[in-house]
Formats: sequence, C-alpha cells, structure tokens
Amino acid sequence: MLAKYQNWLRDHGLKATKNRMMMLEVLDEDHKFLSAEEIYQSLIEKASNLSLSTVYRSMESLVEVGLVSPVNLETSKQTLYELSHTEHAHHLICMSCQKVIHVHGCPVASYEKQIAKEHQFTVREHKLELYGYCQECSTK
Repeated sequence: MLAKYQNWLRDHGLKATKNRMMMLEVLDEDHKFLSAEEIYQSLIEKASNLSLSTVYRSMESLVEVGLVSPVNLETSKQTLYELSHTEHAHHLICMSCQKVIHVHGCPVASYEKQIAKEHQFTVREHKLELYGYCQECSTK
C-alpha cells in the first residue's frame, strides 16, 4: 500500500521517506481534516523516531509540492490538512465528530461567473464549507 505514496512523493520531486509515506496514508484513510498533532498522535506508535516538528516540516513540504492542502476552518484555531484534490470539491463538515464529506461538482460556478462579470472581478478560487451534523451524529 505504501508504494502508492512512494510514487506520489517521487512524482512531486520529494524523497519517499517512511515518515512521509505514513503521513500521506493517515491523510488518505481518515475521513476528516487532521492537525499536525493528530497526524503525530496516530503515527507515534508506528514511528518511534517521529517528532512533532518532523510532522510540521513534512506538512510544509507536502503543501509546497501540492500533495496536501492546508485547511482553515471556523471551528478550529489550528491549521488542518487533507490530501489535495485532483478536481474542485466542497465540504460538508460534521460539527460533532468532525467527519468531512467531499461534495464534487460546484453549484457556485455559474453564480461565480455572474458576480465576477457584474463587478469586473477576476476570481481565482472559492471555497464552500457547510457545517451541520452527519447521519450518525444526527441520530444520537
């Protein structure tokens, strides 16, 4: 399984270290945004030589090459991380368990074009995050 991450790293010009591959795996398998501290906590038993500063430095490198995206949410004071998407997506974020559901397709695209034209504004990007409760948390 780590071979996939090894290829991703090499394709983006980074050395495929065991720690980086494990960090990508954690981000790939979790269904919520994670802080550097959460990534560290999930890996500390597997990688005894891992330090929190290594996780921060690795996240910076992974963001720089576009493998990981930093996320700043209203509900968190920390920078959180997720794997970068190959296509534009929005998020549904559970306010209870922090689960993240990626919503593909963009209902804002036509409105964005209309507003940009109306205000003679060049839009470079937009983000849409909807906060609420997932099905599991709604039934609790």
